[in-house]
Amino acid sequence: MSASTDAPAPSRRWPALLGLAALVLLAVLTVLAGRPAAPVAADAPASVFSSGRAMGHIERIAAAPRTPGSAHHAATREHLVDLLTSWGWRTEVRREVGAAAGDGGTQRLAAVSNIVATLPGTDPTGTVLLAAHYDSVPNSPGAADDGIGVGTLLETARAIGAGGAAPRNDLTLLITDAEEVGLLGAEAFVRHHADELGTAVLLNHEARGNAGTPTTFRTTSPNGALLEVLSHAPGTVANSAFEAAFEALPNDTDVTRFTEGGLHSYDTAITGGGAYYHTPLDTPERLSESSVQHMGRASLAMTRELAAADLAAVPAADEDLVITLPWGPVPYPQAAEGPLAWAMLGLAAVAVGLARRRELTLPRTALATAGTAVALVAAGAAAVAVWQVAVALDPGQASAFVGVPYRPEPYSAAMLLAALGAVLAVPALLRRPLGTAALAAGGWIVFAVLGVVAATTMPGTSALLVPPVLPVVAGAVLLGLLPRGWEPARVVVLVLSLVPAVLLLAPNVINSFRVDLEFGGVLGALLLAVLVWSALPLLGRLRSGRARSPLRAAGAPVLGIALVAAVTAAGLVANRPEFTPPRQERVFYSVDADTGTARWASPITPRTDWGRSLLPEPPAVLAEGFPWLDDEPLAHGPAPAADLPAPELHVVADRPLPDGTRELALRLSSPRGATALGLWIDGDQAAVRAATVAGRDLDLGAGEDFGFLFAGAPRRGLDVRLVVDPHHEGLTVRVADRGHDTGAVPGFRAPDDVALVTPAVAVTRTRTL
Repeated sequence: MSASTDAPAPSRRWPALLGLAALVLLAVLTVLAGRPAAPVAADAPASVFSSGRAMGHIERIAAAPRTPGSAHHAATREHLVDLLTSWGWRTEVRREVGAAAGDGGTQRLAAVSNIVATLPGTDPTGTVLLAAHYDSVPNSPGAADDGIGVGTLLETARAIGAGGAAPRNDLTLLITDAEEVGLLGAEAFVRHHADELGTAVLLNHEARGNAGTPTTFRTTSPNGALLEVLSHAPGTVANSAFEAAFEALPNDTDVTRFTEGGLHSYDTAITGGGAYYHTPLDTPERLSESSVQHMGRASLAMTRELAAADLAAVPAADEDLVITLPWGPVPYPQAAEGPLAWAMLGLAAVAVGLARRRELTLPRTALATAGTAVALVAAGAAAVAVWQVAVALDPGQASAFVGVPYRPEPYSAAMLLAALGAVLAVPALLRRPLGTAALAAGGWIVFAVLGVVAATTMPGTSALLVPPVLPVVAGAVLLGLLPRGWEPARVVVLVLSLVPAVLLLAPNVINSFRVDLEFGGVLGALLLAVLVWSALPLLGRLRSGRARSPLRAAGAPVLGIALVAAVTAAGLVANRPEFTPPRQERVFYSVDADTGTARWASPITPRTDWGRSLLPEPPAVLAEGFPWLDDEPLAHGPAPAADLPAPELHVVADRPLPDGTRELALRLSSPRGATALGLWIDGDQAAVRAATVAGRDLDLGAGEDFGFLFAGAPRRGLDVRLVVDPHHEGLTVRVADRGHDTGAVPGFRAPDDVALVTPAVAVTRTRTL
C-alpha cells in the first residue's frame, strides 16, 4: 500500500508557504493582543480606572498578613470602612459566624466581619454587587490574593462616585471575610442576607497568581444576559470550557457560596505567576500593575452597564456558551452545542466520503484515525515528561501550592517544542504508507467524535474544540468539491478555514500554561496538537517530494530532542536557587501538652535540604497532633517542646436529657491568644447528635467522627453546646488551639533562603468529661 502520490509539485509550495507564514503571523498577533492592558497613572481623569490609584490601596492593605483575628486584619477592616464612608457609601460591618457544611470530617467555622457598602439607586430593578475578600492566608501579605480584588473594588467605587449621577440600580461593595479558611464570609452573607437583595448580579474578583490577563472562568446560569454585558467590556476573556477546567483544580472561590444563594455571578481571576500564590512573596511590588488595570477597567465598564440595566431580565435570559476572539467574548446558544458537534461529525463523514473518490481507502482512514489518537497522546505525554524530568532533577523549584517554578517560561517553551515534535513525528512516520489526505481525514474524525463526546457528557467543554475545528472540517468539504487543478483556490480555502482555529486555539495554548505546568501544560500541548494536525493539508504542500537520506531523516528528531533538552536545561539554570526568590516550604508545628512531645509536619514533600532535615520521616497520618487535617498524610519529624499554655476547656453545664442523650455546655479558650480553636470527638466512643458553636448550629454530616476548627476566635473563648449519645461518663475530647508564630518554638528560625508558607503552631491536649 503506497501513498506517494501526495508529494507536492514545486509550484504548490510557495502559495502554501505564504499561507503558513500568514497564519503564524496571525497567531503571534492574536497572542500579543491578549496581553494585559498598560497601567494608567494616578493622575488620570477621575472618571477612568487608574491602576496607579488602585495600587495605592493595595500597598496599604498588603503591608502585612490579614488572617482573621490578627491585628492587621482588624486595621484593614477599619481602614476600608472609614474610606468608603468618606466617599459617601452607606457602610456597615456585618458580624456573623460562617460555617462550611459538615461531611463527617473537621468542620470549618469563623467569626466573620463582612464589609457591606451600598450606593442606593434611583429606580432599582435589583442590586449590582462587586465582591472580593480582604483576608489572606498566614504569612502572606496577599497583594494579589486578594489585594487585586479589593483594589479593583475601591478604585471602581471611586470612579463611579466621581461620575456625579446616581445609578439606576443599587450598587453594593461586598468585601468578604474568611474566604481563605473555607469561603465562610460568603457563606454567612448568603445565609443571612441573600434574600434581601431581589435580583442580584455579582462580579467576583480573585487571583491564583500575581500576573496575567484576567479570565472570567465561570458564570452562573442562566447566563445569556451576563455574557452579553461581558462581551461589551474591554479586554475580557471567557470560554465555557474553563469552568470544567476550574472544577479539576484544587481551588474554590466565594462564587460557590454566592451561587448557592441564588446570586447571578461572574468569577474572574488572574492565574499567571502561580509560584507567588499564598506565599510571603505575594507583595505589592511583585503584583503586575498591568493585570490590575486590565481587571479594573473591565469591572468598571461592566458595573456601569449593569447599574443602568433592567436586572429583572437576567433570570429570564437564555443559557449561552462563550468563546473569545481578539475583539472579545462571543456568546452563542447552548442549545446549539449538540447540533454543532453532530454537524461537525456529519461534515467529517462527508469530507471523508468526497476524499475517498480520489485518494482515500477505508483501511488508510482507519489507520490514520488511530494515528491521530496516538499523536494527541504523544503530544500530551511529551509535554508533561519535560516538566517531570525537570522537577525530578530539581524538586525544590516547584512552589508549595501550585507546584510551578518562579520562571516557568523556558519549561513552557520546551513543553510546546516537545509536543510539536511528537505531533509532527506521527505524520512523518505514517505519511508514506497512508498519505497526507488520510492523516487529515483521521484528524477530522477524531476531533469530531471528541466534540460529540464533550457536548453530550460535559456540556460546555466542546467550546474549546468545536468552534475552532468546525470551519476546518467545512473547508475540507469545500476542498473535496473543488477541481484538482485549482491549486491557488485550494490553498486559499485551506488558509481561510484555519483562521478561526488560529484565533481561538493559539491564545488558549498560551493561557493554559498560566494555570500550571501539569494540568495546564497538558491541555496546552493538546490544543497545539489539534491546531497542527488541522494544518496537515497545508503543511503537506511544503514538502519537496524528494526522498531524504537516512542521515537527514534521523537528523530532524535528534535536533528536536537536543533543542528540547537545551531549553529545559535553560529552565533549570534560570530556576536555580541563586537566581530566584527563596525556595518554599510548608511547615506545621504541634506540641502535646499532656505528654510534652512535639512534632514538625508538612502536607508536601520537603523542597530543600533544610526541610528534609526538619521532616525526615515519610508521610503518615498524625491526627493526635494535627486533628484539623483529618486523615491527610504528613511528612514529619521530632521537634523541641515549646513552653506554651494549653487550650482550656471548662464545663459550664452537664445534664442528661429525657431521650437518654447528654447535653454539655462548654467554654473553649486559648490562654496564649491563638486565633483558631478546635475540638474533636471520636465517633467510636460517642456520636454527636447536635452541636452549636458560638451560637451557630452545625449541620452534622453522615460521618461518625465530629470536629470543628474555628478561625478568628474571640479572646474570651468559644461557647460550645453538644448533645452526645450515649449518655455515659468518661467522654474523651481532643482540643487544640492554632496560631502562626513560629518564633514561639525554641531555637526555630527558617533560613534566609527559605520562604515559609502558611505556617501553623498548635498546642493540643485531651480532656475527659
